[in-house]
This record gives sequence, C-alpha cells and structure tokens, in this order.
Amino acid sequence: MNIRQVILLILIFLLIFGMVRFSVQSFKVQGESMESSFHNNEYLIVDKLTYHFRSPRRGDVIVFHSPQSDGVLLIKRIIGLPGEKVEIKGGELYINGYQLLQEKPHFDSIPYPNYSVTVPRGQYWVIGDNRSNTTGSHIFGPVPRHNIVGRVWITYWPRSDWGFSPKYSAGPVPATG
Repeated sequence: MNIRQVILLILIFLLIFGMVRFSVQSFKVQGESMESSFHNNEYLIVDKLTYHFRSPRRGDVIVFHSPQSDGVLLIKRIIGLPGEKVEIKGGELYINGYQLLQEKPHFDSIPYPNYSVTVPRGQYWVIGDNRSNTTGSHIFGPVPRHNIVGRVWITYWPRSDWGFSPKYSAGPVPATG
C-alpha cells in the first residue's frame, strides 16, 4: 500500500466518522421517568438528522438539553406543539382547552394540580411516560427547539431490549361533559 492509498483510507474514515457523528448519537437512560417505554440504564441511538427535514411531532420521544441545567441531557415525549394550549385537569392532559389527549399505550394520570400554558412559537411541551414519577414542562417549562438533540430511534442495550422505539399514538378528542 502506498502513501496515497493510506491518505485516501484516512480521509474516507474521517468522512464516515463525521457523517455518523452528525447523524446519530448514543444516549443512556438515567432514571425511571420514561417507564414503561424506556428503562433505567438502557442505551439508545438518537436520530439527529430527521429534524433537519421536518418539525418534531406530538408523540416523538426526544433527547434534549435541559432548560434548567447546562450539559444535562433528558429524555421525554412531546405532547404540546408550538401555539397549542396544554392543560392538566384532574390528572389528564388536554390540548387547546377542550380536547382530551387519547394516548396508546395509556399512561397513568399526572398527580399535579391544575395547570395551563400556551406553548410559545419554536418550543415544545414535554413529559415523561411515567406520569406519576416524572418532571417535564409542567415543572421546567416548554423546551426550545434549539435544545433538541434528536428523536429516539433504537434501543441497543441490553440486548434483550433491542429494537425500534415502541409504538405510540396520540390524538386530541373532544372531551365529554
């Protein structure tokens, strides 16, 4: 192998390394706020590319820089989109004042007093799936778009949990009564 081939291999390696670092990131779940979807000490791959092509959506599980602590990464689910009114009434989530958020899988109620906020433009309202034991936007406020690292894509450790992010669906439906 001559020097030109060695340099070419090094450049190819650096290019591939750079593309991987730009597009995905490893993340370790710390804590129980995302139970039963994600568990303490699980390792995840975060997709950092998708949000360069589309906006975050309701139901996406994201990793983001904490609005409260520099350098701390958190994992939560997006519930409220920019411009929407998010409310907690009787432990249930409501979107735009009258639409109860129907989620599958179903999560426990939120043991938090009544709460209401309109999500500012360029921000997202998030909360953990373990609704009885989580912090979220009801504690630290909406998350600015620029704080979002990416969306959770794959669980890769422990090996028994290998797979894509669990299925989730949510839709606001008019509340009765």
